[in-house]
Amino acid sequence: MKKVRIYLVFVFLLLIPYLCSLALIGSCYNALVYHSANAWRSAVGAFIGALIMFAIKATIQRPLDLVSENISSKLLKQIFRFFSIIRRKIFLIGNIALDFILCLLATILIRHILPLSIIIDKVTGIILLIMLISTCIGAYIEYDNLSI
Repeated sequence: MKKVRIYLVFVFLLLIPYLCSLALIGSCYNALVYHSANAWRSAVGAFIGALIMFAIKATIQRPLDLVSENISSKLLKQIFRFFSIIRRKIFLIGNIALDFILCLLATILIRHILPLSIIIDKVTGIILLIMLISTCIGAYIEYDNLSI
């Protein structure tokens, strides 16, 4: 597999959907929870978001393994390993902790950047549309390698 295609698959199939998932968790939490600025409630929401991110990573494990087999770059292989859930427990706990921090940051950033009326009305649909288009592009680029 060419290096450019690996980068494109990484961006469209992993990175953009991952960032969209963080934004989706942050926006849905702010839209659903009254007094979402409370530190305890934000921490609980971030913990639940980290568990959701773990479940999302489980669904992309097979395509991730298929794409990472063709990578020769050590740096890119380590970046791909971030999305892997088949690792030692210490790395798994670190991955969940990082997802917790990123979900907490997403919740806080979305709360401060966007007004509540836009979060409730439009943001979720826009994020899902971006995620769908990105995933379709990524799957199209590497359909031959990702098909079973």
